[in-house]
Amino acid sequence: MLRAMSTQGVTLASAREILGRDVLGPEEIGSAFGPVGDLGPTAATVPFAAEELRRAKSNGELLVLRVPMSRGEPLTLQWLIRRFPGAFNPAFLRKVGYQLKDEWGIELEPLAATETCRSSWALVRKAVVDETRNLDYVAQDKTLAKYANGRAGRLRRRTAIEAAFDLIAFQHVRGERLLANAWDWSQSRTEDGGYLNIGHFDEKGLQVFSYSQAVRHGQLGVCPNFDPVNQ
Repeated sequence: MLRAMSTQGVTLASAREILGRDVLGPEEIGSAFGPVGDLGPTAATVPFAAEELRRAKSNGELLVLRVPMSRGEPLTLQWLIRRFPGAFNPAFLRKVGYQLKDEWGIELEPLAATETCRSSWALVRKAVVDETRNLDYVAQDKTLAKYANGRAGRLRRRTAIEAAFDLIAFQHVRGERLLANAWDWSQSRTEDGGYLNIGHFDEKGLQVFSYSQAVRHGQLGVCPNFDPVNQ
């Protein structure tokens, strides 16, 4: 999924000139989540070439700086649920049940207390790719490979915490709920082998639950994530 392309980074100011409001940098992340500590060289330069950022803009993608800690604590799904209770639909937090379990909720899933983002920049599509809708998990992966289309960077699914991080930060600083009518199917695997999906971010809040790989429906897709080549 890589090609020979200049991967020299650009300044954050240059990235903002290209992407406008679709940048969540240190200022926006600090506003959304509070003090995130010293980010060191990670935040100094955006590690995507200007060419790649222009392509991202045409594809409806967001540039985001993700961090693993806030206020001295691991920034997990459990942390987000405590800090932003209105951002999560309470009907889906405990004992809602889903395809693989009669009684389950994201607050009861162990990874909700352990999974964090790593400190890095990423480009991620704000909406699911239409071609990934109504496909099972494996078929979605094959479709994602086509989406790469020669771009620099590593294409993958987001983790569940990355999806929640991006959605809540964007809503907090831009006042817009992404994925209001769709779910992003993540790479985060539950104890019983399902994969978490997150979305339907309406006025009731985010929904987080899990599906087995065989499920498919029209509102379940993927928001492709690109990591920088050198991170």
